[in-house]
Amino acid sequence: MSLIRNRNQVKQVIDFTGVQNGKMHPSDIDFVLEFDNQVLILGEVKRKYNKIPTGQKLILERIIDRWGEGGIALKVEHQYEDDNTNIPLEECTVTARYYKGDWTYFTEPKNFITYINKIGEHFNCTKCRF
Repeated sequence: MSLIRNRNQVKQVIDFTGVQNGKMHPSDIDFVLEFDNQVLILGEVKRKYNKIPTGQKLILERIIDRWGEGGIALKVEHQYEDDNTNIPLEECTVTARYYKGDWTYFTEPKNFITYINKIGEHFNCTKCRF
């Protein structure tokens, strides 16, 4: 069963025109998972091979750095070319992670659910398991 309640609202784009200062403007984070103030996972989902823009990457890094030991950011990729197709996060792959001040880029993408479960095991967080 899908968690999307209103498909049309999900499709609405937030236009940041007029809310910028030079090159600086609002940004978004595609997903946030937080477990009992113990683990924070931020994620950015991109089409395969697309990079996270510098500003967005800096935002992820700064939030995770402030969170502390239990913070991690993930770059997640998908291969859905049709813009009218929903992207099931559970079918995506983790291709990079930011943890303790460093980005690690995986030569072999990791299954999203499997990787989240490993994070739960690493932090001994029973809620961080799917």
